[in-house]
Amino acid sequence: MQAIVLTRRDFRESDQIISCYTKERGKVELMARGVKKIISKNSAHLEPFSLVDIEIAPGKGIDHLTKVQPINYFVNIRQDLQKSLAAGYVVSLLDKILHVGEKDERIFDLLKSWLEFVNLKSSILNLKLLDGFIVKLLNCLGYDITASGVEFRFLRDLEIMKNQDWPVISKHITQLTEHRELHNFIYNFLVERLERKVVDWGVEAIY
Repeated sequence: MQAIVLTRRDFRESDQIISCYTKERGKVELMARGVKKIISKNSAHLEPFSLVDIEIAPGKGIDHLTKVQPINYFVNIRQDLQKSLAAGYVVSLLDKILHVGEKDERIFDLLKSWLEFVNLKSSILNLKLLDGFIVKLLNCLGYDITASGVEFRFLRDLEIMKNQDWPVISKHITQLTEHRELHNFIYNFLVERLERKVVDWGVEAIY
């Protein structure tokens, strides 16, 4: 099945637990045996935000990752520090807010399409692309940001982020000061709905 790697964390001396999002099963956490060993063939394919084809075997307490085939390493993202930080933030956020077994094909398609667009050499990462991802993600989670008493001056921008594709969102022009206010609205909306602390993707370290 196709999967997008969200995070990986060490377990014992040579193993790791790999968190992925799949279309068929939603978020899964898998034991990858020996993946930290130098001779491991799978380690390079399991970097965060890699698109891979995986095979899984049932295990006691946690399923085991038995086979990994690379599909898209998104090399252009990894060669650009700003894009790499943004992609890392997005998959880390998904890993944090989604529960194992939560399945929504729209979230898989959303993440895949966003990574594919950002990976294009011609694409320029901007705050609108990150904000747009969050707006679409919120909609998948059942939170329609355009139906929540939003200020009229933000409504058109939010509707574009919610309904349009990435090229349109990326090219949509708003004044920087206005977009910063819009970004703050989106960030605060996300934090209020999730009821948990979330790192602001608009801070200098990420954007």
